[in-house]
Amino acid sequence: MTVLDVIIERFITVSGPTLEDLLAKNVDMEFNQKLVDDNEEIFTTQQIMDSIQLGVKYEMEKRTQPVPDSFPDDFKDISMKMFYNWRDINNNNIQDFSYSTYAPSTFHYLRHLFGIGENDYVTSFCKSPLHEMSNPGNSKSKLYLTSNDKFIMKTVQHNEYISLLGLLFTYTTYMNENRKSLLPKCSGFYNFQCKSTYTKLLSMKNLLPSDIKIHQKFDLKGSTIGRKASDNERKKKLPTFKDLDFNYEFHPKGIFLKPDTHLALLKTIEKDCEILKEFNVMDYSILIGVHNIDSPSQADENTSTTEALRKAATDRWESLMADSLGEKSIQAEAWTLSDKNHASLSGSIPAKSVYGDRLLLFVGFIDILVPFRIIKNLDYRLILFKLKVTPGETETADCISVQPPGLYASRFLKYMTDTVFKPMLSPQELEKLSRQPVDMKLSSK
Repeated sequence: MTVLDVIIERFITVSGPTLEDLLAKNVDMEFNQKLVDDNEEIFTTQQIMDSIQLGVKYEMEKRTQPVPDSFPDDFKDISMKMFYNWRDINNNNIQDFSYSTYAPSTFHYLRHLFGIGENDYVTSFCKSPLHEMSNPGNSKSKLYLTSNDKFIMKTVQHNEYISLLGLLFTYTTYMNENRKSLLPKCSGFYNFQCKSTYTKLLSMKNLLPSDIKIHQKFDLKGSTIGRKASDNERKKKLPTFKDLDFNYEFHPKGIFLKPDTHLALLKTIEKDCEILKEFNVMDYSILIGVHNIDSPSQADENTSTTEALRKAATDRWESLMADSLGEKSIQAEAWTLSDKNHASLSGSIPAKSVYGDRLLLFVGFIDILVPFRIIKNLDYRLILFKLKVTPGETETADCISVQPPGLYASRFLKYMTDTVFKPMLSPQELEKLSRQPVDMKLSSK
């Protein structure tokens, strides 16, 4: 009997506990989650990736209705599919599993909002195998990348799942009204279940392109305790550096943007921080990918490809620097490029280093689902207590990564304004600033 003969198909609506009940129970569930995790059965990464492809393919093929004209209202709906006797491409048996899609019409609406074509979404996830990638943030989530690098599927922790259920309506409304937002472009929310294992999965557009060389990558929060890349991280081909690395090693004077772009970017970040504060979340980061147009070519790089990319990147940089695009320059489309084959440059922001290097920045928020509930509150109070009672301790509460949402947003915006993004200076001013010594106040943590 084939898998098609035994597939059970059904569409259900969430019933039982209300969303308020789930949120109210979250305190106890946060305490119990570690016990659940320790007792879950272990399944291979390959099975999860195969299941993602099958689940996405099935859900998208059945979604034939057009994008709704009005705001969708299916935040409590789940589309579920059961798979039995499934075999992978190598004819190996995979254990029976179910694959569920949360709020399918809402994410159908969001994909349209973000310019994600249905065929492109299916092809990206299902045409070629997914591969696991390292997580640039601090979360324990696993990340699976599509072969064309357009989308990421992220495993979602239990507290993040509860958080997403609570903010989905507000998130959809906000993204509809703020098309230039730097918040993640979420494109699907799923659940893989195999026996007693539940794995929540959130898909989103990939912020960093793969065909454009990223010379530096930063995960920035505005805190200092523990905010330095480890030795193991630095050994990677493209390490994810953190606040102390940015502040004292790579960009101690900041990154410089032309005034209208600088103002528009900070306004966008401020507005996004306000909605994240309303979401009651914290511990999020700004991920910055830096492409340095003036970086010398490496010996192992394809010369013709590198030169074509350098020309396209230069054309974009000069075009955006010459025009007063303001907010549009934050996520300007690929029409500004002379070579449409490098469309992945779309969304990059022109900037300069203190040494005058021409940079294209890829900027966006990551890890926006960590709620400030009892566990994080206890973490914050415990670290604060340790700082107060430790003799000779010079760190302050502002150095702690974990903060109540209001304090976190304020510190985050101040750091982006005072340290990371600076208004453009003249070449003479940049040269003078580059010669000034760096005030080394590295945390020992």
